[in-house]
Amino acid sequence: MFEYDVLTESEAMQERFQLLPEGEYEAVVSSSIDKQSQSGNPMMDIMLDVYDANGRPHSVRDFLVFTRGMMWKVVHCAESASIMKEYEARKFCSDTIRGCTVKVRITIEKGSEIPEDKLKGKAPGSRYPDKNKVEDYLANDGAAKKPVAEDFLDDTIPF
Repeated sequence: MFEYDVLTESEAMQERFQLLPEGEYEAVVSSSIDKQSQSGNPMMDIMLDVYDANGRPHSVRDFLVFTRGMMWKVVHCAESASIMKEYEARKFCSDTIRGCTVKVRITIEKGSEIPEDKLKGKAPGSRYPDKNKVEDYLANDGAAKKPVAEDFLDDTIPF
């Protein structure tokens, strides 16, 4: 049996589109995949659990594209995750960021108009819902770090 809250469809839809207010938040990189962008550039497709004031996680997706024009965001992400050594060694990738704690600046991106070929019965002029967006990764206060792998934990150390 699964543990879950029973919600009405209305409540479920409200949860689906509940946005975080714009601001700075702690987040954990819950998943990341190395891939190529539509333009053929190296890219990380990142899913973050961004924690609101009540400690509830909100999933926010971000893309780090490794082009000269977007490297500022890659560098900020590595700094925020305290893994600059990996970045400088050219080893910054999904494997190094997964599980890291970062600090992010979240904004709200207005939903764009749905193209006619994707309306699927909706009225012309309909818009996609607004969504949260990672505006930038912020320097951490020393608290952000990559979690220690469980196989390195040793409960027998006497301190």
